[in-house]
Amino acid sequence: MEPRVGVTSTDNGISIALGEIQPAHGQARNAETSQGLEDEEQENGEQDNSISPENEAPQNYPKGLKFYLLTLTLMLAIFMMALDTAIIATAVPSITTEFHSVEDIGWYTSAYLLPLMSLQPTLGKVYTFFGVKPIFIVAMIVFEIGSVICALAPSSFVLILGRVVAGVGAAATYAGGTFIITSAVPLPRIPVYLATLSSMYAVAALTGPPLGGVFTDSAKLTWRFCFWINLPIGFISTVAFMLIYKEPKRRAFDLSTKEKLAKMDLGGTVLFISSIVLLFVALQFGGNTVEWTNARVVVPLTFAAILFAAFVFLQRHLGENATVPPHIFLNRSVSLSVLAGALMSLGVSAHTSYLPFYFQAAKGTSASSSGLRILPYTLGVSGGEIVVGTLSSMLGLFLPFMYFGTVLFTIAASLLCTLLNLSLSTVRLIGFQVLAGVGVGSSMQLCATSVRAAVDTKDIPVAATLTVFAPFFGAAVGAAVTQNVFQATLRGQLLDYMPIAEANGFMDAGTRVKTIADEGLRHGVMLAYNNALRTTFIIPAVAGGVAFACTLCIKWRNLKPKTA
Repeated sequence: MEPRVGVTSTDNGISIALGEIQPAHGQARNAETSQGLEDEEQENGEQDNSISPENEAPQNYPKGLKFYLLTLTLMLAIFMMALDTAIIATAVPSITTEFHSVEDIGWYTSAYLLPLMSLQPTLGKVYTFFGVKPIFIVAMIVFEIGSVICALAPSSFVLILGRVVAGVGAAATYAGGTFIITSAVPLPRIPVYLATLSSMYAVAALTGPPLGGVFTDSAKLTWRFCFWINLPIGFISTVAFMLIYKEPKRRAFDLSTKEKLAKMDLGGTVLFISSIVLLFVALQFGGNTVEWTNARVVVPLTFAAILFAAFVFLQRHLGENATVPPHIFLNRSVSLSVLAGALMSLGVSAHTSYLPFYFQAAKGTSASSSGLRILPYTLGVSGGEIVVGTLSSMLGLFLPFMYFGTVLFTIAASLLCTLLNLSLSTVRLIGFQVLAGVGVGSSMQLCATSVRAAVDTKDIPVAATLTVFAPFFGAAVGAAVTQNVFQATLRGQLLDYMPIAEANGFMDAGTRVKTIADEGLRHGVMLAYNNALRTTFIIPAVAGGVAFACTLCIKWRNLKPKTA
């Protein structure tokens, strides 16, 4: 049987404990008895389909103005982190021109995403033993330091270093924000507030590129202001958080530093981060700069697999002191929810990364126009998150919406990979994008709700960081897989119309396709891009189908407590 959700009540503020379960109603909870009951229930094949009063005890959650100010503060912090990802897109050409660093383009994004992804499991332990408030504040300060390094960078190397530092701060900021909001509201209300935080990504996606363009084109501001803008946002959110959030005392804080470090699983942390870094390096090189059989790809991939296997073995050996305790990743609902979230993220990242190629190369639009034409997708995601988050909170159900979202996304992705052609109408394409966006928004954020509902209170920090890790990991792996499929298919398609020497010249044609003088050649190149995109879009369709299969195996739960 999977662990139950347990919450406690106190007389002052948020009382969800990360490292313990406090007594509720004056009676201490006996962990051994609880485990015995769960083992017995598992043997009898019984299922707990809703949250009982014992699992969702009365809780003094923050209310009124204080709660809404806390929510706004977290939204601002998440927006700052998301904006740093979106705003740099339009600044990269100017950065590479100034530093003569075309070969570093991929690292400007990867250096930020790598710590954002690899640190997530470790952050669960950090928040458990060192407290939410101090770590969250330090995280935002680290992010600000990274932004300053980027803004003052005299070289491409220093800029990449600043992106790494900012990524470390962003990792802890997002993990902390997710945990705080899931701890500050009753379980049935979690979906709508997770949707509220997630909507900041949509806002950043809408505002980031235009802002980046304005700053970059300004002779006074330049691309460096894309990083300076983080300072006032970070200052406001940090000060507001310090004044608003009050953290309850927990026994985990009373442990000595030596005891805390002993429970931190530093060996597992090193193994996990090393495996992710090596995997990321291999994915950056494989199929892009060298062949997949090259030693620069095979060696890091091999060591990544070995180190990850060692990490899994160590987790099973350490038990409850592991970075990811076995009872969490062996929990069916947790593991499948995390996998579904990663797959949906893979799908949406493939669409949003390659639809602009369709608009620019296959349809002949400008870069700015292609950015506007993908807005229906972004708006669909945001709308789906808010509407489904609200409905899920009202009804106390999340699995039906996960079924709906994954199926809708799979249908939309299938339509894109089968019906995409040079004459596809704008109305149809907008419709496909909206359907896919709503499907993602209706399901991906509920993966976090599913995980939250499946774990005990003491496991919330670790479980929350897994739900943050999943979409970043899915997007990173998806970027590598889709890029290789797209490039290989496009090269093969172009060879049908021209010699290999000319084909290589059109691999990055983009908006230059419309300038090709020969009408027959221009049509051939446009058709090659279209066919390559149709093949590439098979990947998100398959990912959506597998994600739906995962949701079918997640345990059914009602978020609303049972009435006694």
